[in-house]
Parts: sequence; C-alpha cells; structure tokens
Amino acid sequence: MIDSSSAYKLAVYGDTRRVILRAVIDISSPDIVFGVVNSDGEADISVPGQVHDHVFEIVPYATLEWNRFILNGEFKLFLRAEGDQVGFIGDSLSKEDGTFSSPVYVEETFSNVLILQACSVIFPTAVWDGYPVDFKIEVKQGGTAYFTKEFKGNTKREINVDGFTVNNPDAIRVTVTKWSLPYRRLRVVEIIPGIYEEWDGNVIAEFSLKHQGDISCLSLPYGTCTIKMDNLDRRFEPRNKAGVFKSIEERQAIDVSMAVRLPDGTDEYKRVGMFYQYSGGWKTSDNGLTMQWDLVDIIGLLQSREFIVPDSLPETLEGWVAAIVAQLGVNFESRYTVDSNYADTALIVSSAEDVSGVTCGDLLLWVCMASATWPRADAETGKLAVEPLWNQGDKITLENLISYPTMKANPDVAAIIFTLNDGNDTKYVISGNSTSSSETKSVDNPFIKTKEQALAAARLMLSTFGGNQYEISNCGNPASEVGDVDTIWLDESNATTARRIQQDLSFSSGVLSNCTSVLLQADGAFLFQNREIITSSGTWTAPDGVLKLRAILVNGGSGGGTGTDGSWDEAGTDGTDGQGGLVWAETIAINPNQVFNVEIGQGGAPGESGGITKFGAYSAADGQNFDPNYTDIASGDAFARDGVQLPTANTGDGGKGGAGGVKGNRREESGTDEEGNSWSRTVIDNYPGEGEEGVPGASGCVILYWDIQ
Repeated sequence: MIDSSSAYKLAVYGDTRRVILRAVIDISSPDIVFGVVNSDGEADISVPGQVHDHVFEIVPYATLEWNRFILNGEFKLFLRAEGDQVGFIGDSLSKEDGTFSSPVYVEETFSNVLILQACSVIFPTAVWDGYPVDFKIEVKQGGTAYFTKEFKGNTKREINVDGFTVNNPDAIRVTVTKWSLPYRRLRVVEIIPGIYEEWDGNVIAEFSLKHQGDISCLSLPYGTCTIKMDNLDRRFEPRNKAGVFKSIEERQAIDVSMAVRLPDGTDEYKRVGMFYQYSGGWKTSDNGLTMQWDLVDIIGLLQSREFIVPDSLPETLEGWVAAIVAQLGVNFESRYTVDSNYADTALIVSSAEDVSGVTCGDLLLWVCMASATWPRADAETGKLAVEPLWNQGDKITLENLISYPTMKANPDVAAIIFTLNDGNDTKYVISGNSTSSSETKSVDNPFIKTKEQALAAARLMLSTFGGNQYEISNCGNPASEVGDVDTIWLDESNATTARRIQQDLSFSSGVLSNCTSVLLQADGAFLFQNREIITSSGTWTAPDGVLKLRAILVNGGSGGGTGTDGSWDEAGTDGTDGQGGLVWAETIAINPNQVFNVEIGQGGAPGESGGITKFGAYSAADGQNFDPNYTDIASGDAFARDGVQLPTANTGDGGKGGAGGVKGNRREESGTDEEGNSWSRTVIDNYPGEGEEGVPGASGCVILYWDIQ
C-alpha cells in the first residue's frame, strides 16, 4: 500500500471525488549515454550534469546579478549544498539591454542515439531568472549542425522542437544572444534529446491499466497499460514525414500517475507504474486521429528476453537481480530494489550451463523461488522489486463497492515435486493442500539443491492454493498495490481478508470507476496446517515432534474514548476511536513438548488501553500497530482493527469512540397578556446531551501454527 495522507484516505472513497490522470511521455533513446556538457564558461555553483536528469524545479540562489540578492526568504545564501538543483549557469552577464557582448552557449553531448526527431529545452520559470529572447538550437553530428532553428522575440520558458530528422546525433547546442533581463547569466534547466511531455485527460482519449502478480513464483504475469491519445496534429502518424514516429523505440518509458483532489483543493498524486513500449505495440485509427500504445511494465520487458550469461556469475540474490535487469541496457541498471534482509542470500549454480539459454523471466522466477521472495513491478518507483510478503493493505467497506463481492474456488494442488540440483537429480515430493486434486506442480530450479531450500520455496507456493478468490468492483484506489492484504468489512462485526493479486484501473469518460480487483484467500496449507487459537490464560504444551511454531500474539484492543458533553453553544466532540492491539508474529524454534505460560490481554475499558498478551518469553508488547488491521492470510481472519462498533471477541479489535452530546437549543419568547402586561420566557427545545461512552476493546489471543508431521 502506497503511503497516503489521512485527507487522501477520506477523499479517495468520498461520496464525491475527482481523480486526475497524468502520463509523462518520454520518447528518447533508452540506450542514450550522456557525455560532457560544453560551454563558453560556467559559474561556480553551476551543475551542468543536471541538464539531463529530468528535474525541472531549481533552487533560487542569491547572486550578485541585478535584483537577485533579495532577503525575502526565497533565496538561499552562501555555497550550493550537495543535491541542490540549479542546472547550468553561465559566467557571462547580459548587458543593460539584455544582449551579451558575445553569444553564450551550452552544449549537451551524448551517444547511442540512432535517430532524433524532436528535442526540448527548459529554461527557469521564476520571474527573477528571465528567459532567452533571441537564441538558436542546433542538433549536431560529428561537429556539424544538421538542424538549426532560430528564435526571435521569444517569451516562452519551455521550447519544443520537432519536424526534423538527424541520424546518429551526438550533441544539442543552445546559443543565446539576448536575455529578457539585464545583468543576467544564461540559465538552462534541461536539454532533452527527444519528447518529454505531460499528458492529461484532455489529451488521453482512453486509458486502462492492469497490475498483476503471482506470489508463488510458478508463473510470471506482468502489468499492462493501454493509452490512446489524440493525434490531431499527426505528430505520431507513420505516414507523416515531418512527424516523430521513427523516434518510437522499444523500452521507452511512460510514467503514469493519478491524483485525488483533496478538500483543500490540492492534488495528492500516486504513481501507478512505469510502462514501456515493446515489440511495436502501437496502432493508429483509420484516419490517424488517434494513436494507441499497448505497454508493459519492467517484468513484461524481461519475461521473454534471453539471458546473456555474464563472464562472472553472481552469487547472491541481489547480484542475480542486478544481472537480470542489466540485460535491458545501461540505463536500466539501477531500476531494481531487493529487500535488504534477503539481498545477500546465497544463490549459487553449479556452472554457467545451468543458466544458459534461459529467459530473464525464468531466471527471475528461479532466484525468487529459491530465496522465498517474489517479483513485482513496484508501482511507486516503477522498478523491479524483489521482496517478501507483507500483511497490510486497504480497508474496503460495502459502501465502496459497486456490487457485492463474488467468490469462487481457488485451485488446489495435490503435490509439488522438486528435482534437487544435488548432483543426483533427487526427487523430493511435498504434499499439497488437497490429495484429491488432479493437479501437481513440477519444479526444476538449478538454485534449489537441498530439501530445506525446497521446503522454503514450497511454503510460498502452498500459500496460494486452496481457499477462495474474491472479485470486487469499486471506484478504485490508486494507492493500492498487488501484494496488499485487503480487508473487506461485510458489516460492523464481520470482516474478511485476502491478498490482492490483480487490479484494473481504467478511465471512462474522464472518470476512474468500475475498477475490478482479484483477491486471493488461500486455505493456509503452507506446511503449517495445524492451527489453534488460545483465548484464555493458562498453559499450552507443544504436541509431540513439533520443533517449530508460527506464533501470532495479539494484545487486547483499546476502548473507544467517551464523547464530550454538548453545551448550549456547541455539540460535543466524538470520542477517539480505540486502536487495535499490538501484534507480534514470528516463526520460533521450540523444544520437544515445551510448556508455555499464556497470558491473554483483556480489552480496554472505554478510553483505556488493552492488556498485554504473552506466550512464554514472547510478548505482543514488542509488536506493532497495523493500519487498518493485521491479517492472518493463512485463515483470512482480520485482527486488531481500529474503531469497531461491534468488536469481535478475542481479535484485539479497538472499540468505536462514543458520539459527542448534542448541542442544547433554547430560545426566548415574549408577548403581552390580556391585561396588557409584557412577558418573556425561555423555551427549551432540547437540553445539551451527554457524550456517549466509547465501546470497550476486544480481548487479545494467541494463534499458533505448526508443521505437518
């Protein structure tokens, strides 16, 4: 779940809402390598390398230029701090009329670009920086300008140029002869070889997006995005010789974000992914007035690409992931993240032959399977993310749904058969969740050499079989991610949870709506099949032969606060919702037939915290709060919800805060009696109400799982 403000959480499911779509189109060579930035001279605080980093906001620094040393709090003083964005700044000052004594220039060099049909130059937007009035842009190859465009009397801060074609370009030069302000330096924020534009709902005619993932690592689904945009100027028309169609290459990025309009009028944006053009995934309408791109996320780019084995084989999870992503080119080398707790997991193959002739997609599944992680395209960063599962997600009420959730059976598996890479091709069979199933899975992973590694991989696989799948349709939340554990509140006392494995976000007539999601609620058959819930204090003795437990400890939930009394002037305020109890969950090693003392934390009275749950030496006091709740994905049960009107016993639910008392209402009446005497009186319509007491929290519990014997 992407972090969101409290205002966003209210607005995204509000009765009325506005969602804004934004796509950043980057049609530039995905293999471009930037070189040095040349100029006729630059200021001390200039950072020329920033002219190709796609950061458009610069820091105002006080300088000795006219009207730029203003002590109004907007200008930074002293030396440039590391990381400050300033772009290129020349060292020559314009004269009183804005002209330079001799033309000043900045030139960006690059390589690995086959064709260039458009470019953009971004100048500062602040009024005190000014902009170029008279200048020219040149696109060069080998020192010769093959395209030149001159500008006279310019007033724009962003210059976009197309309608040309230069093959194998290696430089773009901007030369300025006159600035809009006197005694100013040349400032350039960005020089972009290609098209870099923001499109909104006024340009995008149709939009749909699908996120999907498989936490079992038995398959590698990937995200897709379809954008159809207005092409009235026919820039993207293949038959338009002056267009930019030839610039469209595979692996070019489109950065998609959505925003929700908050009550204060601001927009809170959430990136919903980076998507890439691949294998000619484009088409035009019959008359060329629209252009459609069918795009994929980074996993889609990798799935079918053959893995080129490096000279030196990696030996860790992060090393393999880095080698896989690097197959997409030098500009993709940093587009991955690996959970720090798993990055150094040893993954060693016997020889290069084990990974020769395989696809990047297969190799990615192998390394994730062998390390008990799973791969996904992270929506917030656009990078390939390799990480373990988590247990948090969205709270969905029936009011948020367009229709009641539909449910169907999730497939079963009879067995998973591993071929161990131990030199003997040993077969290791792990029973599935249902012996009556006709389905078996065979795994031949060169990184899995031992039974222990196979067991670790099987736990993740078996957590996806059996149980149910839910399909929901609602207005859509751009902050939701595949992998989230969502809680559906069927009513005030019942909730069901399941892991999100697919979601669709689509705009229809400019509105984000009718968005479907698939949630998986497996039956918990992941080698911890025996389950017991302890709801009262006492002792618990481990069964014979059990040496490992999955323990979930839940503190008692806090009671909701009591609402304040109303007065004659105003209504009372509602009491604070009680917070769900802290939750601690770990897999622990135990001794044979070990006896554990158990203390169950009681639910808190109104306004009071809940008690602490303990299991032997372990305590839920060492756990954490989960928003909106903790999910035991093995069973689909929700624990430790906040602010529940009817808390479920032994779940650690927090109680709902009491309502504030109503405002008292009174009025004055006056008149004259039959004898002509004046009178007045106070009429009370209702007295100020007392605040309602909050709902007590629910007691906690201990949930235990242990292995099949």
